[in-house]
Amino acid sequence: MKICPKCHTKNQDSSNFCKKCGCSLSESEFQGKKEKILGGKRKPYWIPLGLASLALLLVGIGYWVTQGKTVSTSKISSQPKIKGKFDYQGQKIIMADISSKAEGGKISFPLDILKEKRLVRFEYEGNGIKIPLLAYITPSGRVVTAVSMCEPCRSTRFHINGNKLVCNACYTEWDIETLKGIQGGCLNYPPDAIPSMIEGDQIRIDEKVVNQWKPRI
Repeated sequence: MKICPKCHTKNQDSSNFCKKCGCSLSESEFQGKKEKILGGKRKPYWIPLGLASLALLLVGIGYWVTQGKTVSTSKISSQPKIKGKFDYQGQKIIMADISSKAEGGKISFPLDILKEKRLVRFEYEGNGIKIPLLAYITPSGRVVTAVSMCEPCRSTRFHINGNKLVCNACYTEWDIETLKGIQGGCLNYPPDAIPSMIEGDQIRIDEKVVNQWKPRI
């Protein structure tokens, strides 16, 4: 059944002209007038949708790359410093397990042990959670405390190789001074730095900060 685009009269499929007004019902002209009535051909919906998705993906990647670097760097710069320089060139330092204590809302361990071992790992357990923590001294004397976890591969152990902090599982490397990624698969997820302070001969971490820590992925 052909419907006349001009007077909307119903015609037989074999008709070339409308039986009422005589309007041409040829396929090309009929289709052209039909498109005018319907507002023209529809553009494929997936083109704008695909472009929008691509734009969001690029924005997300950009944020992920820049945020992973800038946040880690700002956290490191706020960590306390001690006097002296520490040379790690040509050295491989294995992570040493130590004990810490939690009291008065603070997690603490001796500064002297950190000076001796240079890279230590300890665990906090409270409110039904257990979180591995680490501390190390940068070549410039910065005391860095962080959650001891490479989150993408879930490793909790690291070592120092020269001026790089290295994950024991995936071997991703970060600059020991800034925790900026150097090479490897988990570049944007170095150990998540947390604030600390030096009080006398003790390094102290706010217990509340550790309790509130959540994995970034």
